[in-house]
Amino acid sequence: HIAMIAPRISQFADDLISRFPDEAPFDLIEDYAKPLAALSITAFLGVAPEHAPMLQAWSNKMVAMYQARRNPTIEQEAEIASRVFVAFIHDQIDKRRRRSGDDFLSQLVSVRDSGGLSDGELVSTCILLLNAGHEATVHAVGNAVPLLLAFDGRQDALAPESISGTVEECLRFRPPLHLFRRFVYDTSTIGETTFAAGDEIGCLLASANRDDAVWPDGEKFDPFRPRLRHAAFGFGLHACLGAALARLELQIALPVLFARCPELRILHKPQIANQYHFHGYGRIEVAVR
Repeated sequence: HIAMIAPRISQFADDLISRFPDEAPFDLIEDYAKPLAALSITAFLGVAPEHAPMLQAWSNKMVAMYQARRNPTIEQEAEIASRVFVAFIHDQIDKRRRRSGDDFLSQLVSVRDSGGLSDGELVSTCILLLNAGHEATVHAVGNAVPLLLAFDGRQDALAPESISGTVEECLRFRPPLHLFRRFVYDTSTIGETTFAAGDEIGCLLASANRDDAVWPDGEKFDPFRPRLRHAAFGFGLHACLGAALARLELQIALPVLFARCPELRILHKPQIANQYHFHGYGRIEVAVR
């Protein structure tokens, strides 16, 4: 289903780039990465593109709960956004009961109606898809652009035969989620460290992605290095549900951006946003002329 929406993602990217100002500086995160991710979610779930700004706003408020600066106001806004999104999904479910389509949400409804999912599981899957498919992709696009602008072999790296490997290297070298917390279920020993049941640990995904034992010269950005499995989207049961969609968006968004904007340049050194376990730029001020 993800492969089916590739043409729509490409069209979204083209439309957004067509709105870039010719002369004035603008923020690549706000004007490209964020709306493209939200529009791609609408295509995936099968909702109208005009809902993209709402989905983007709800996602931003919900994931703010994960930040170290969380306070009662952020908690309340996240709760409201969750309730509104759940109501929105229930409305979409009712519409698909009356008229099913070929979108992913229709497929989820069909699985739910056949007993494969509960109501709660269906809704929480949609919330997870929204947050994982939106937030990670925004940061992944933003992280990749400065890397590619500084890479001398950018044109070859963005070629159709190379883009898949280039995306994986961008994700390895500067993952959108560099830290995630897990809890130990049973007493376990890893290396020389023993963890007790109930311990909370921080999995440093970004550090694993540069482990010299796995990645020779791991501190070097090299889109043409041999392909190995990285940890940017987690692993096994904890693999990110939005990974496939994020990969597709990157494989489309990056070549289209550099092809349409050959003079793209960053005007000021972007600063990493204060977002705890997410790792990305708060703003990337660019110009295309």
